Parts: sequence; C-alpha cells; structure tokens
Amino acid sequence: MNLRDLRYFVALAEEHHFGRAAASCGVSQPTLSTQIHRLEDELGVTLAVRVGRRIDLTPVGERIAQAARDIMVLADDIRTMAREESDRMTLQLRVGVFPTLGPFVLPRVIAQFDQHERDVNIHIVEERTAQLLDAIHDGQLDVAVVAAPVTDDSLVTIPVFREEFLLATAADDELARVDGPIDPHDVPTEGLILMSEGHCLRDQVLDVCSRPLSGDTLTAGSLDTLRELVSVGAGRTLMPRSAITAPLHADPRLAVREFTHPRPHRDIVACGRAATMSRPAVQSLVTILRQLPTDVVEPLGVAGASLCSHGM
Repeated sequence: MNLRDLRYFVALAEEHHFGRAAASCGVSQPTLSTQIHRLEDELGVTLAVRVGRRIDLTPVGERIAQAARDIMVLADDIRTMAREESDRMTLQLRVGVFPTLGPFVLPRVIAQFDQHERDVNIHIVEERTAQLLDAIHDGQLDVAVVAAPVTDDSLVTIPVFREEFLLATAADDELARVDGPIDPHDVPTEGLILMSEGHCLRDQVLDVCSRPLSGDTLTAGSLDTLRELVSVGAGRTLMPRSAITAPLHADPRLAVREFTHPRPHRDIVACGRAATMSRPAVQSLVTILRQLPTDVVEPLGVAGASLCSHGM
C-alpha cells in the first residue's frame, strides 16, 4: 500500500466511477482499476462494488476512504513543511474566518501579514464555523479563526483574542437613555434580533441571554442587516465590539451601550491540524491577531490572559 494507491481510491470514492476517477488522477482507467483491485487483495477486503452504472463503497470501504483522505491531507502538510524550507515563493496560507468577524478583522490582518510574511500568499475564505472545520479536515484550509470552544479534539487550538459584546439599540430606545453600564440580565428577550440559524453569533447571544425567547424572533442573515434593523427600531441586539467601532462611520440612529462586569464576550482561537499549526506563517498570523487594537479586543495567549468559552 502506498500514497498513489490511496490517492486512486480516494478519487474513486469521490467520483463513484472508474473512468472519471482515472481522469482526475491523470491515468488510464485500466491502470486505476488494477491498482484498486491490488489494494483490495493486499487489505483482504472488498472496497467497492458496482451498482448499475455507479461504483459504491462497501461499509469498510467508506471507513478506509475517510482514513485515506486523512492520510492524503497529512502528506500534503508534510510537503508544505518541506517547501517552506526550500522554496517559500510557492507557499500560500489558506485561512478561514466566520462572517461576523471577517469584515472587521481581516483588513487589518491582511495588511500586517504582508509585512510579516512577504513570500507567503494569504487566501481568505469566509464561511460559517461548521463549514470551516470541515474544510480543515478535508485539507481545503490550513487554519480557521473561530469562536471558542472548539470541541474537536483532533484539532490544535491557539487562543488569540477576546472580544466583548455591546448592546445595540435604536437611538430613541428607552435603554439608550439609561445612565451607566447595563446589566445583561436586564435586557428583555422580547424584541431581541438574532442572526439566522447556523451563525455562531446567534448561539453566543442566546448563551449570554440565558433566558427563553418570548414570541417570534426577528432574524438577519448578516451583520449589516442586523445593524440596519436595530437602527430603524425593529428591536435590540448584542453585537461584538469590532462590528460597531471604527473604521465604521457612526450611525446617529444607533445607540451602543456597555455592559456591567463581568462583561459578556467571545473568545477567538486559531485552529487547525497539528502539522499545520506549527508552520511559521501560522505563527505569524497568531502574532498579528494578538496585536489587534486593544481598544477593540483583548489579546489572549499572552502573559496574564486566560481562555474561556464565550458568554459571561
């Protein structure tokens, strides 16, 4: 068994067709078919069966295909580490970030990354957290910047910064006129606007509220929509500080209020496969994330900082 045979089998698992799998590997169909049968003989199990015009994997074939994918991803990580020593000009760092963080953090990160790692091209993917973690496992991403906790023990996580939540209301809302910081438990759940299902910010806000929502809840698919709904008086929400601070222009229709201590927050981590997280380019990314403006976020993973889940 070798990497070539595993690559052929992974291609067959993806295509469910010998001809298409062979084409994706750049070999003839007889070559790929022969190697798959030799792999079956070596392992002593049937990996794939023909069902009509389609090739389906057996139950054990499915499990072996997933293990083979993991091996191929690890092999790519090894090649990347080797290239990092011999030919940095060919390198790229594929970074994933979730949508309620990306627009406000990435411009600063990209500008700084060019100064730290001039020979590494940074490529950004913006997706929801679940999709980012899947992409890490599939080898489509090198590192993801997500909110803690990351419950996948197969990934290495590095804390980078903490970001507080603020209360956002319309300027004429009664809570906008209250003196001093607001206790998060005093914010009514009635009229609370949330991100739509699948966004981690929705779960973070619900975790902070810790009370059942009352009635129908208005939802938004983006932070821009969320902010606009609040501005026109459709309700209140909790927003991360980075989403409503400079360089955004102040909106006179929007009022922003601090919370009392302990202030609700979310902790952000960089996570990825163990081999990838040791790369110098990833370490540079971590350093940059920890050096974001301290009037927006608090660095984690440095002296005196401690990591916890989002919330209180």
